[in-house]
Amino acid sequence: MAWCKKLLRIDMKRSSFSFESIPDEILQKYIGGKGLGTAYFVKEVPPKTDPLDPENSIYVAPGAFSGSPAPASSRFHVVTKSPLTNIYLDGSSGGHFGPELRAFGIDLLIIEGKAEKLTGLYLQNDSVTFLDVSDYTGLGIYDTEKRIREQLKDSRIRVTSIGEAGERMVKFACLGNDFSRNIGRGGVGAVFGSKNLKLIAVKGAKDIVPSQPEYFISAMKKTSQWIASNPWVPGTRANGTPGNVDAMNELGILPAWNFSGKEFKGAEKINHVAIESKLVRRLSCANCPVSCSKGYRDSTYTGGEMEGPEFETLCLLGSNIGLDDPQGIAALNYLCNQFGIDTITTGAISGLVFDAIRRGLVDKKIFGLSDSMNLTEQGMHLISIMCKREGIGDILAQGSKVVAEYLNMAGEAPEVKGLDLAGYDPRSSTGMSLAYQTSDRGACHLRSFPIGRELSGVLEPGDSTVGKAAFVSTQQNAKAAEECLGICQFPYGIGINDSCITEMLTAFVGYEYTVEALVETGERIWNLSRLFSNACGISRKDDYLPEKITNNPMQYGPSNGRRVTQEMQDQMLDEYYELRGWDNNGIPTADRLEQLLMTKEAEIIYGFSD
Repeated sequence: MAWCKKLLRIDMKRSSFSFESIPDEILQKYIGGKGLGTAYFVKEVPPKTDPLDPENSIYVAPGAFSGSPAPASSRFHVVTKSPLTNIYLDGSSGGHFGPELRAFGIDLLIIEGKAEKLTGLYLQNDSVTFLDVSDYTGLGIYDTEKRIREQLKDSRIRVTSIGEAGERMVKFACLGNDFSRNIGRGGVGAVFGSKNLKLIAVKGAKDIVPSQPEYFISAMKKTSQWIASNPWVPGTRANGTPGNVDAMNELGILPAWNFSGKEFKGAEKINHVAIESKLVRRLSCANCPVSCSKGYRDSTYTGGEMEGPEFETLCLLGSNIGLDDPQGIAALNYLCNQFGIDTITTGAISGLVFDAIRRGLVDKKIFGLSDSMNLTEQGMHLISIMCKREGIGDILAQGSKVVAEYLNMAGEAPEVKGLDLAGYDPRSSTGMSLAYQTSDRGACHLRSFPIGRELSGVLEPGDSTVGKAAFVSTQQNAKAAEECLGICQFPYGIGINDSCITEMLTAFVGYEYTVEALVETGERIWNLSRLFSNACGISRKDDYLPEKITNNPMQYGPSNGRRVTQEMQDQMLDEYYELRGWDNNGIPTADRLEQLLMTKEAEIIYGFSD
């Protein structure tokens, strides 16, 4: 069996650890990654828990294929309660940490309690060493990883860590691994900081052997051939995500000037061609045939080298704040990586601040900004004060909704459920609007991506609501299933798109899966996260775009004049809830939960409130 069938539970308060068996029933039902982490999270963490309280635990789960030779299968997931949104949160990252954690011999790592002082965890040889890393206080993510490798005298260990923003519990602090890989959204890093957990270093030595090796190798070869035939792969390999900048701008989808709907005329200055001049090397996650990531050097401001900037960062810290200098965007990206904060939320907050200054709603001096600073320098200053929580930076550290209220811009924060919109303005796409509205962690572009289908003609155009609920709900289920496996959507696409994936899984774990059964697993996970967030207070009232986006149309390109009205959002939500078997308030019905074999899980979640 390729499942380790074992979890590691760590108590930070007592500096203790224990190994526990994972029942076959749980593994077969939730598989790994997002599914396994979510299954244990909702069973153990009461929905009303303060996200920064020691009672909120962290669930780290490598995908089922992580550590295997399956192509593009390096991803691991972290599940917890978000300090930014106060609901369910999961995020994933690629690189090499996930496979190393799996090679340590576990399917799940659970972290509980709070240490008395800043602590690092070193996992090796079936044991955990608790390291006093008080002298790492304030250290950036890049520097933390370098130092722990030197301290342990082993350059081959894999590390995930937080920066100063996580230590100070900035509500959108991220978790970094392999230097520039990040679980960026929702504040995972702040939860690490609340536990005084600075880093996890791991060295694995166990072989992950498929249950049916010959069948697995055959299925893996078939999968590799299928990936090679994916028409999206060559462009992704050549240009990475920055290749999206030109297309999104030409189609009137690129967010600009604080999601104003206006055109950003400097898009060609921050596209993949502009980025290529500063690339220093190609980078790849474990076992990936695509190598979409690029090493970039900021030679102007910080001298730092990083992976990226990725498309979302080019948008949110570029066009959304009016910055058309790729070196400047790279500098902001580097600081975000070092401090450990989400570039999307940072860009949303910065966009609000600069917009308020342009409109005369606030004096730039209260942020410590001056006319002698260029836009990059002003952005760097905002990042510094929010990560250090200095002065007004303490308000910025609480997220875009709080910042908008402080600036008398209520309703203008570009968020759903507290999580900020990504690099696709939803006014141009009803499908993307519904994807943002209904994502399990708040506005997220990674749960469903209808834009491509709208543009290709597979779906009705972006100004039509027809068919969007069916597509979004189906793709969300398939994506949740995909996130149990540790595979990446760039080579595979979003969801379970070919039977070769289930053939690999069956051969790997020794339990038979069909495409239909695996997608149903995804639907089960989606309902599980929704139930938890329902118990946190989430309902239909929270499944809408912000007023600014709803009421103001796009003002350029093919999307000129488009907006997704309240009526259109309601129409799609009604259909979406019906397809999901939820009531009109967005709560899963007892009948649907019974069909998905989830009655017991629902009783546990609601039992916390009794």
